[in-house]
Amino acid sequence: MCSINSCTLDDSDDEICKNKEKDSLARDTALCRKDKCQNASALLVGRNSYCMTCFLNDTNHKFRAALGKSKIIRHGDLILVDHTGELNSTVLLHLIKAGMSESTHKKLIFKTVVLYIDGCTVEEKTSEERETLRQKIAEETKASGFDGYAISMSEVLNEDDTLDIKPMEQEINNKNYNRLRAILTSLSNETSKTDFLNQLRRRLLLLAARKLNCNKIFVADTALDIATRVLGDVCLGRGAKLSTQANFCDARCADIKILKPMREFTQQELIYYSDYHKINFIESVVPSKSTSIQTLARNFTMKQESQFSNTVSTIFRTADKISPRGDVQQNAEDNCALCDTRLDFVPSGSEVTAMRAIEVSKLVSSKSVNASSLNNEQNGELNYLALCSDNSEHCNDNAECSCKNNRKGQVTREDILRHLCYSCRLIFQNSDILDTLPSSLLSAVQQRIALENMRNKISDFLL
Repeated sequence: MCSINSCTLDDSDDEICKNKEKDSLARDTALCRKDKCQNASALLVGRNSYCMTCFLNDTNHKFRAALGKSKIIRHGDLILVDHTGELNSTVLLHLIKAGMSESTHKKLIFKTVVLYIDGCTVEEKTSEERETLRQKIAEETKASGFDGYAISMSEVLNEDDTLDIKPMEQEINNKNYNRLRAILTSLSNETSKTDFLNQLRRRLLLLAARKLNCNKIFVADTALDIATRVLGDVCLGRGAKLSTQANFCDARCADIKILKPMREFTQQELIYYSDYHKINFIESVVPSKSTSIQTLARNFTMKQESQFSNTVSTIFRTADKISPRGDVQQNAEDNCALCDTRLDFVPSGSEVTAMRAIEVSKLVSSKSVNASSLNNEQNGELNYLALCSDNSEHCNDNAECSCKNNRKGQVTREDILRHLCYSCRLIFQNSDILDTLPSSLLSAVQQRIALENMRNKISDFLL
């Protein structure tokens, strides 16, 4: 019987070891796949080897081609760059600076403003740690020659969308930071916290861009970031909005576009680029210990990428080609009040959707509903189940309920939920949405409700 201790190497095993050594030596002495004359210094996924000169030329071309193919950037545009201090955003600033120092016919034609958002992560940090990080980012931005501004994440909670944006060198306002932490604590799980923070961060970027007179925003999302976000969004019920995550341009907001010029960059390319230029990024990505869906999706994607080198590319390319059926331009009132995507549920019409099935199943399992209230075949359509809530203070669309006469301009929980998509509703599933949403979003919902009531009143008088 064979045992581990008595096992010895035979001649065939020696040959295998020799072949592995030869393959490793051949890989180390491989020639650049482009010029075929210099030894390769950068070995990328898929065994594509480049010398450092060809690698840098290819990297710069990839960045410039992403901007040129879209034809969105115009001469004189003022671009707001979202800078976090991490590797991807630091490389983005270096690429922009390198492009602005090119010759006249290759020089980038837009102007750049850098914005740092303080406290935009779920992980706890002391005020001293956040202040030290902001000072380091301010020094880096100043050394790069860009105008830098900083703002606290808690500014998104201000009423009337008023922001206190200051230069990076100055101390920023954190008066609402404790309130933001309390709101996040009130959410039921880490997944809801992360999702809610992502939506608030996007909204703050748009508000800051308007404040600084910028018409476009650069974010440093790489292929890995997009792939992990796509998988997370599928798990969160945002499958119909994958195109907004993977496409180069996020045009959910009419006046300001969010662009992803680094969406085709891999982590290997960023590391090689930063090593050659000796770029010292400030904020390191610390693996999150939370059990949120977003963290699990990232860990799963990175593990699969380590075993199958085309995992990130496959997810990213597939999501880039997916677009929701019937995706047409519509009014802003028909979009989600939080994420600005198309509402995946409407309270009228004869189309049977998955969202309507979920609502029916939830209502049937929580209340005793007569079959007649679920079936409205006499009118030839399946209406939205508008029933009074448990506290009998208000309802959705029941005209006979007396709650509508008692609203006096105040929005209710059902009013807000009717203007949120399915995945945004899940954020506030076990929390008080009236105390969680920022005042500006509550005011926006109230304006939408007033506009709907006005349309209903004058509908009979319109031709």
